[in-house]
Amino acid sequence: MSINLSQYKGVVFDLDDTLIDRKSAYNQFIEIMHDNFEIFKHFSKIKAQEYFWNLSPNNSFNIQKALEKIKSDFNEFNMNYEEFYEFYYDNMSRLVKPFNGVAKFLDELKTKNIKLGIVTNGGMHQYKKLKNTGLENKHDFVIASEIFGYEKPHKKIFIETLRQLNLSPKEVENVVFIGDNPYTDIIGAQSVGFKTIWISMGREYPKDLRPPDYMISNFKELRV
Repeated sequence: MSINLSQYKGVVFDLDDTLIDRKSAYNQFIEIMHDNFEIFKHFSKIKAQEYFWNLSPNNSFNIQKALEKIKSDFNEFNMNYEEFYEFYYDNMSRLVKPFNGVAKFLDELKTKNIKLGIVTNGGMHQYKKLKNTGLENKHDFVIASEIFGYEKPHKKIFIETLRQLNLSPKEVENVVFIGDNPYTDIIGAQSVGFKTIWISMGREYPKDLRPPDYMISNFKELRV
């Protein structure tokens, strides 16, 4: 499927696993955990991947829940929340790379005078990811949930998105939101009436959810 974004007044992207390759970075993070913490060395590489991916459902990573699970399984893991938060995001910000062609695609989108935003769950480290991947100047605005005060899929973060697009509530159908997480990106965007594009990454869409308007494998199916 090929979807032309030029028909919209506003185009909004999720960040991780939409514009940047969080999956590959997370696999490298798992290797760091395995190789640098004695308590994980009894795992094979494959078992370590399985364990840590179970902590990251739907391509998201809740630091608090992940840390609670690790500590319940391994009492000797002695990082507190602040330490683990910084360790995780410092590594992920360093390891993450943009998908091939993303920077050029965003530049092309900007030439069409379409308002372009990024809405992401996370804090200041999300801005660091944008800088480290060369994407920091390729958008009109970024909303990071920990700074804004509400996470996707909360309706307020999508209402703020509409405001930053300088569009009225009557123009919601002229906005498209593109993301990989059904439970945060798609449900949240649907709640305010945005059109939605789900990036499947080879997965099946949850049958218990209202489907998105479009499903694609990756951003390369988008056109300007």
